[in-house]
Amino acid sequence: MSLTAAQICTLSAQIAKCPGFTSQAGQLLNVVLQELAQDYDFDVIRKTKNFNLSTSASGNGYAIGSGPNLMPTDFLRAHRNGSFYTISGVPYPMIGVTQEEFDLFVQQAGLNSYPYMFYVDVSTSPMGLYVWPPTSGAYPATVRYNSQQADITTPETSTTVPWFPNQNYLVTRLAGELMKITNDDRVVKCPFAAHTLYLSLLLVCLTLWTRRIFFVARWHRYRI
Repeated sequence: MSLTAAQICTLSAQIAKCPGFTSQAGQLLNVVLQELAQDYDFDVIRKTKNFNLSTSASGNGYAIGSGPNLMPTDFLRAHRNGSFYTISGVPYPMIGVTQEEFDLFVQQAGLNSYPYMFYVDVSTSPMGLYVWPPTSGAYPATVRYNSQQADITTPETSTTVPWFPNQNYLVTRLAGELMKITNDDRVVKCPFAAHTLYLSLLLVCLTLWTRRIFFVARWHRYRI
């Protein structure tokens, strides 16, 4: 049976030998869950947005037909290889790029065609997806995306089951985070938690490098 947020907080506090730190455990549980959602791609929080490409929108000074195509309010980032549109049942993939790369694409009237590049403007609410070349038709499009996860309200007393399925990780990781508060020497031996002390920067770099490999290098292969 799946553990609730309250049970995870209680178990972690017991492991860390600080049973009175349930409030801190609840705060840290939300921090850990947000880290997992922000830094890694999990299918369990993947959602789908279906829409028709806009032929009239021209935000951010881009050519008409570029967008924005508004994304859901819980949009976090596009799932790799999950963005495409169809024409007469034939799917056409779109390759994700950064806004800096998108800004270097030619923006002139008469360029409207079949889009194969896109980026998502994360500075707006809701976020907007832009395509290049500007679309020549209101083609049905699909975007698979990772969704932003809301914090659990008062996790230390909540009966909500956290979205992350590996509960052993959550219990152990949370116990390690509590050990850091209490200055418990066991933190250096605690799986998951100990590694976060000296591998956090490495994990960030590795994550960014991995995304670069999958999101940019792989996508650029289609541009050659």
